[in-house]
Amino acid sequence: MLTNVVSLASDQSLSDDTIISRVLLGKTEEYEILVRRYNNMLYKTARGILSKEADIEDAMQEAYIRAFEKLHQFRKEARFSTWLTRILINCALQQVNKLKKEPLRLDELHEDEVGSLELTNEEPSEVGENLKKALESAIDQLPAKYRIVFMLREIEHKSTAETSALLDISEENVKIRLHRSKEMLKNILQSELRSLEVFEFLAPRCILMAERVMEQIRRNLLLRN
Repeated sequence: MLTNVVSLASDQSLSDDTIISRVLLGKTEEYEILVRRYNNMLYKTARGILSKEADIEDAMQEAYIRAFEKLHQFRKEARFSTWLTRILINCALQQVNKLKKEPLRLDELHEDEVGSLELTNEEPSEVGENLKKALESAIDQLPAKYRIVFMLREIEHKSTAETSALLDISEENVKIRLHRSKEMLKNILQSELRSLEVFEFLAPRCILMAERVMEQIRRNLLLRN
C-alpha cells in the first residue's frame, strides 16, 4: 500500500477532487495521498510563520486533521490546495499565539506604505549547501509579515492574487512586502532565489507526517463509532 500511495500522490492525473470524492465515500485511507502530495507545500508555508520544527509539524498535523474533518464542507469554489493552505495558516497563527511568541493575527497585518523599491533580476547561479543554509537562516530572521509573503510568493510560487487572498491584504501590499523582504535579504542573497529548493520536507519526515495524520484520523473515527 505504501508504494501505491506514494505513486498516487505524485500522479497528477488523479485530481484532488477525485481523491476527495473517494474519501467522502468511505475510502478514508486514500486521504494519505493528499497528505503526501501537500506535505512540502504546507511545510514551506508554515515555515513562513513558525521557526521551530516541532511547532511547524504540530501545525501541519492539526491542519490535515481539521481539513479531513471538514472535508464535506469543501465546495470546490477554490482549489483544494488553497483551502488547505488557509487552514494551515490559521493553525500556525494559533500556534504562535499559544506559545506567546511573536503574537500575530492576519487582521493585525495592516497595510504598508508604498515606497520606492527597486530589485535587480539577476540570473540564478549554482547554490551550494552552505548558501542554502544561509538563506534559510536569513529568511527566519525576517519579521513575520514579510516572511510569510516571501515564503508564499518566492518559495511556494503562489501568485500575487493567491497570496493576497490567503493573507487578506491587498495585492499592492503583497508586492510591497515582497520587495521589502528582498531588500532585507539582499546583504546575504547574491542572486534571484526563485529556483532554490529550500525548506524541503524530505521523504523520511513526509512518511512520518503521513503516518501521524492517518493514525490520528483512525483514532478519531474509532472514538465516534
